Amino acid sequence: MAEQTGIDPGWDAARTRWRTAADRLWSVALVDDEGYRRAAGGVGAVLDAMRRTVTTPEELLAVDAEPGGFLADLDGPGSEASPLVVGAACAVRADEIEAGRARDARVARVAAARAEGRTWVVLEEGWTRSVSMHLATGVALVVIDDPYRDREPHGLGEAVLATGTGDPLAGRGGAEEWFSVAADRDAALARRRADIDALDGDGPMVSDER
Repeated sequence: MAEQTGIDPGWDAARTRWRTAADRLWSVALVDDEGYRRAAGGVGAVLDAMRRTVTTPEELLAVDAEPGGFLADLDGPGSEASPLVVGAACAVRADEIEAGRARDARVARVAAARAEGRTWVVLEEGWTRSVSMHLATGVALVVIDDPYRDREPHGLGEAVLATGTGDPLAGRGGAEEWFSVAADRDAALARRRADIDALDGDGPMVSDER
């Protein structure tokens, strides 16, 4: 589910650049024990500071544009971080920010679906993957179209999610089933949806976190 409204148009390009920096940093550091320790210490220090003060894409882009001012406030290994270290820290923080935004979007979708009296809510939609959750139980059906699978590219998976947030619950996933024809997968999806709809929503929740 990609909802980029209001984000600086350079965000996606910056994330690509940060991931490239991280790949370069770790590819070098992994063959040098001391270099790895220095890199890990620097990235950890910068990332810890970012987690305290950088909460939005715009704030992270501002740090990227003027890293010197941000680093000047740090002590220890982070204060002299190289551009690759800063880029690697930005890559991690960007992933965390995006995960938080995705969670907020899921919560909003769940709330809207409940307010409208719906039974299911679409939590994620994309060309290759979509996720729908049964609001009463938290059982989610995952529709997958994998163009890299030659013989059976059409998948149907199942998971159990927290009913209020759509967060995955550890150890509550299900096996995937794969089909050569999309129509067969869609028929299996319809059958499974009907089975889930028949569950007693007034009973104990499948996704009960207690």
